Amino acid sequence: MKTLALFFLVLLQILSAEPSVLTDPTPAVAEEQQVETPATTEPEASSEIDTLFSGVSSGLTLQVTDLPTRPYVGEIIAISVKLTPVDLASGNIEYTLQNEEGIRIFSDTPRRNVKEDAVYDTFYFLVQSSNIRLPDITATLTSTGGTSETLSGTTLTATTLSPPSSFANVLADKFEIINYKTTVYNSESNVVIFTVKALRCNISNFSIPNAIKQGFESKLSNVGESQMTYYAIIPNTEQNLNFSYFNLKKQRYESLVIPIIVDDDTVSTQSDLSPTDARHTELKVGAAIVVVLFLFVLFYWRREKWYLYASVLPMFYIVYSLLPNQNICVKKDAPIYLLPIKNGTIFEMTLQEEHLEAEKEVGEFVKVHLSNEKVGWVNKRDLCSN
Repeated sequence: MKTLALFFLVLLQILSAEPSVLTDPTPAVAEEQQVETPATTEPEASSEIDTLFSGVSSGLTLQVTDLPTRPYVGEIIAISVKLTPVDLASGNIEYTLQNEEGIRIFSDTPRRNVKEDAVYDTFYFLVQSSNIRLPDITATLTSTGGTSETLSGTTLTATTLSPPSSFANVLADKFEIINYKTTVYNSESNVVIFTVKALRCNISNFSIPNAIKQGFESKLSNVGESQMTYYAIIPNTEQNLNFSYFNLKKQRYESLVIPIIVDDDTVSTQSDLSPTDARHTELKVGAAIVVVLFLFVLFYWRREKWYLYASVLPMFYIVYSLLPNQNICVKKDAPIYLLPIKNGTIFEMTLQEEHLEAEKEVGEFVKVHLSNEKVGWVNKRDLCSN
């Protein structure tokens, strides 16, 4: 009996124990656990990615400052963007400008000013209509790819001018005539050539009312200071060349007057507007004459012949400079330029191969006298080869 009772006790323990390795589905449980393992680690991986790119859309803030209060159509206006914090904003930043209306960007690259409180980037726009919407602006840090929140553009109303008849179609903080010269163009008209410097001015729009013909000989347009050399052909009955511009600082029209004083030369040169180069030949001849006279005085005083020998070279230069102008051969269909500069104004073409009187050279150009009593400039490449 004791043996039978012991047998049933052992059997009961076996049945009540955990399933054995051979009989329970432990591998299935293990497999199930392996399937669930990625689910438990995915939040950790996602957290690491979020931490890595947590600065992409935060940290850099924008604010528009110094908005123009009363812009004019045709004015160049400045819009400054204030970026903070300084340590982030001082890096390389790319801007996205979009959805603007009534204006166009005048300078793609902003001007930067770093201060203690912030970094200020200033954009310049040309006002084209009375209804203005400033662009939506987004800044991106090129080092990290971090972007700021988009700054929505505001709306402005620009004033349209009612200019006088003499208006030259430019607005500027300052518009100053530096040099000018008037020469005969033909029997009925003169050509006025002048150089201008202007501040905060869209100088490309400059145009003189009622000129027979006009245009730019050279032009440098900048946000700050612009410069141009301009010509205008006007009737020779005019005593002055008058035009006006709108002074943005003084908020009024200002008139400019160029007196018509006809020069003996028929066409100006660019060196005439920068006046020393045009007189170099005269100065050299004058200096040579002084040297010759000085050597003659020394010879008369000391009676040494080498003073006479030394005077031969400056005398040769004087004679050479005072010789009559030579004739040069100009090809058929050669352009005759108003000024000796590249991309200058062409006012005439030779109809056939011509032999013209050449006066002097400036760089690649030769000054020639035409048969119709005009004077112009021909490029050396348009001269006959023989």
